[in-house]
Amino acid sequence: MKFGTWLYALVGIANGMALIPRDVQQESALQQAEPEEKGWDNKKSWRPHTGRPQYFSLKVDERCKKKGHHSKKWCRFEGYAIRLEDGIVIATPYNKWWDEKLPVFFVDDDTHAYTVGKKPRELYIHTVTGALQYRPVGGWKPANAVTGSFYKFGNNPLGWVDPSLAYFSWPLPKGRGKHFASTWWLCPLNTGQYQVFIDWKHGGVEKDGCKRKNLAAVNANPWGH
Repeated sequence: MKFGTWLYALVGIANGMALIPRDVQQESALQQAEPEEKGWDNKKSWRPHTGRPQYFSLKVDERCKKKGHHSKKWCRFEGYAIRLEDGIVIATPYNKWWDEKLPVFFVDDDTHAYTVGKKPRELYIHTVTGALQYRPVGGWKPANAVTGSFYKFGNNPLGWVDPSLAYFSWPLPKGRGKHFASTWWLCPLNTGQYQVFIDWKHGGVEKDGCKRKNLAAVNANPWGH
């Protein structure tokens, strides 16, 4: 029995498909599903509302003012800055000469706060724990997340700290202190770093060892160093 050349070609294509490694096929499928599965909105529809964003990084508003006060007792948070790590916001020691560049933020006209980058992040308050957290823009948002009401006050081009000329803030609910909380609560982690909260007691849970501090907003250039 004779077979046409078209049948041989068909068999060859089928064999060729079978020889493609499974990991390559899985990688291709992952690339197609990645934006949805990772909670990342890859659409280009999102744009900031403001046409003149004020970019800034965040540092803990504390420095040693007197000789002999360079101790954890008097100025524990001198040189601490704010970073994003594993879904939470932390205060960690920072040295501009050695450490990775700090994240750059801006507050949009709708009072939502974002980072600047190829994959921007949006800050939010977890209303159950009181933690300041973040998520990919367009990604999954917890039902108990408040994404608005962030404020950045002032202008700090020289990067002054304690006192700072600009601060990052979120208003506290009524009955929990001042209407505008220029202060935040830094609660110790077992890494020597501190997690950022809106208060030291939220959801009926007290956090041991927390300290109340301002977050200084320091002017930043997202395209500079």
